Amino acid sequence: MGLLGGLVKGLADIIPDQGNPELKAFKAQNELKDLAEKENGIFARLGKQVYADNGADKYPEIKAELDVLTASRREVEERIKAARDETEAKKAADDARRCSECGTENPENSAFCQNCGNRLAQPKRFCPQCGTEVPKGSGFCNECGTKIEQ
Repeated sequence: MGLLGGLVKGLADIIPDQGNPELKAFKAQNELKDLAEKENGIFARLGKQVYADNGADKYPEIKAELDVLTASRREVEERIKAARDETEAKKAADDARRCSECGTENPENSAFCQNCGNRLAQPKRFCPQCGTEVPKGSGFCNECGTKIEQ
């Protein structure tokens, strides 16, 4: 149930119906929806239990669907990790361009601060495919073999 639906249901529960048939119907519909959600939860638990009790052998078509779903979930999880790693790498690169001595933002790939001459930290590099940190000077990712742009 969404936030708005929860608010409306909460309000309907505290408003006395005073014989209003529309409010009675609304409350009954909400009660029916709650019961249906509970029923779906029980069926979900039952299905998981049946599957756990040798269901993969009994229902190979369901196992195949679950295997595809599991592979898709892993792929999405890997994309999330790669996006987070990319975000961290960009933040690290931004931090590396900012001088720790005077706070000046310096051009990308600067070794020294253009304002005070302080040596700047060099940003870490990460593989765009798998998010693994790539050592300086490496042309390929040590984890997945993706070519790294210099």
